[in-house]
Amino acid sequence: MGKCKYCGLEAGLLRRSHPQCEDKHRQGLGELQAELRAYFIGRTGMPAVQSMMRQVQQDHFVTADEVARCCSDALSAYADSIRLPISKVHLQTVDVFLHHIGVPRSRLNSDGAVDRLAMRLYQGVLTSYFADSTPMAKVQQRTQVVDRLLPLNADQRQEAGLNTLSQASRHILNGGLISDRDQQQIDEFTRVLNLPIHNLPSAYDGTDIARINQASILRQLQKGQAAPVYQTILPILLGAGEYVIWTYPHTTMFLEKISREWVGRHHGASIRIVKGLYYRTGGSRGHAVERSSMEKQGEGTLVLTNVNVIFYSPTRSHKVPYKKLLSVVPYSDGIELQLDGPKALRHVFQGFDSWFMVNLIAALHH
Repeated sequence: MGKCKYCGLEAGLLRRSHPQCEDKHRQGLGELQAELRAYFIGRTGMPAVQSMMRQVQQDHFVTADEVARCCSDALSAYADSIRLPISKVHLQTVDVFLHHIGVPRSRLNSDGAVDRLAMRLYQGVLTSYFADSTPMAKVQQRTQVVDRLLPLNADQRQEAGLNTLSQASRHILNGGLISDRDQQQIDEFTRVLNLPIHNLPSAYDGTDIARINQASILRQLQKGQAAPVYQTILPILLGAGEYVIWTYPHTTMFLEKISREWVGRHHGASIRIVKGLYYRTGGSRGHAVERSSMEKQGEGTLVLTNVNVIFYSPTRSHKVPYKKLLSVVPYSDGIELQLDGPKALRHVFQGFDSWFMVNLIAALHH
């Protein structure tokens, strides 16, 4: 005879629980989850939550692990439900919960619930800088409060800052050109938070942050200022006064290949003289035909400096000076460069949005 996993009494042949115990357990979990939801929307207080936790463990066979799971799930749901602006009420609600719920933070964070909430609150405070024009000094004060309550490490703070900047960048770019005020806001935000906007982590390649950064570079060049130096560890040799402005990893290079063949035509007839020997009357005319095709050179990194376009890969490198460019043809996923000269070949680079490169070349040639 099997024993009930809830009450410990005999449950019957091949049975692990009594139906009534199962129902009671399910009811207890539901009541605890409802009480936790009520707490986070402000309809009940912590004493009522604590009382419910004791009750379901005593009367509904709910284990301490299940209580911890319910609390973690409620914390995750609260993090997802928070809407801007972040207020003192949000912080107080979390503060009381963490200090009085009686579940260690490590167990609450077993699935990352505490980390997600910390990021949500921290990022919510940062967003007020762009959304509500909250002064940066006040934003810093509020982030310190969040950090004391839910400490974040340096990587988490940087991620929250970059995520916030990405959202703000999307909104700014929708407006078209970046205004002076937008640029000042971005500069202050990235400076105070020490965000690596000029050397973004690879996860942010091609994002709105990169577009904002590129737009900032173009603004500087249009004003006659030098673009910021892009740090790279690629083993490329630069000339005197040359520096890297931007790189596009995972770029494929194609180079035009010209092949020539002779195409001829014969007029007349063939007369058999002896077996295996013919005499051909008439004449023949022919002409050379050139055929153009694009030949793949490999995959590597496209480097834009203030002087050259450089393609680098472990097996092949290629340099195209801006001053030798005759034409630039942008594509949706790359760019074609035509050099000046009678025997110059077309170069195609594929695997990136070319708008910045086109505008950079124009700005450097201005």
